[in-house]
Amino acid sequence: PLAHQRHEYWFWPRSLELERRQPAPMAARGEGGRAGAPALHTTFGVAAASASLAEMVTLPLDTAKVRLQLQSRAEADSHAVRYRGPLHAMRTMVAEEGPRSLWGGLTPGLHRQFLFTGIRLGLYERAKQSSEGDLALGERIVLAVATSAAGIVAANPSDVLKVRFQAHSLKGSALSMYAKVASTEGLFKGLYKGFGANLARNSIISATEIISYETSKSFFLDNLPMRDDWRTHLAAGCTAGFAATVLGSPADVLGTKAMQKHGRYAGLTATQIARKMLRNEGVLSFYKGFWWVPRLSRHPWLPC
Repeated sequence: PLAHQRHEYWFWPRSLELERRQPAPMAARGEGGRAGAPALHTTFGVAAASASLAEMVTLPLDTAKVRLQLQSRAEADSHAVRYRGPLHAMRTMVAEEGPRSLWGGLTPGLHRQFLFTGIRLGLYERAKQSSEGDLALGERIVLAVATSAAGIVAANPSDVLKVRFQAHSLKGSALSMYAKVASTEGLFKGLYKGFGANLARNSIISATEIISYETSKSFFLDNLPMRDDWRTHLAAGCTAGFAATVLGSPADVLGTKAMQKHGRYAGLTATQIARKMLRNEGVLSFYKGFWWVPRLSRHPWLPC
């Protein structure tokens, strides 16, 4: 029934929804799958394009988040802290480095979104549509974590470069930086630096986004006088963004710090970084960049 399929993402063609209303002949059904399921290249392409557009719009917020996460209050008083908040971080960057600094890392960021989001949502939706019947909550969580893990395996090099461009305002092309990092630091110690923390971060955030989005959207449609339009998608996206931020922020901070080549946390494992942060900066240091602009205003647009 359509009532059980109302948590689909906004980018599904309306024609496919109409096709689902009519029973399809057996030849039109995939092996063990449902009628009208979009092809993998369709789900991958549309998810990747949507995420890339969101990346271009929200990258300044993400850059402010990275700068806030990397600064520390442990070694000096408040006068030595360069950024006092997200808006102050963006104003300072524009004044000292120019407006283009807010979009530092755009190219590797687009690479990352194309690979990571294309794979995680493309495979997730394809696998879900190919299953027989509706998946249980536990099955959807496992599927979301697995597809997110597959995506970050492909996208980790782009994630490393993006964070470094944002943190240090690097100059040069992204392709030359890929080659430079691989040649000077190696594949695993360079382009896959901080992979464990990054895998945990993206699996937690992505799985929380997907499941929270689907669950909240179904709740809104079934229990509130809301229609399946952009307002409902935005409300579900805000709910998913808040949940992903609450659960994923500690892993996000650790992942950002673990990818750095320089600084007080360079060369440390995620566990060592966590212990040092907890000892020197306290529990709240795991939620740097959490409040109002950097993360909470960025996440809602990615799932919806």
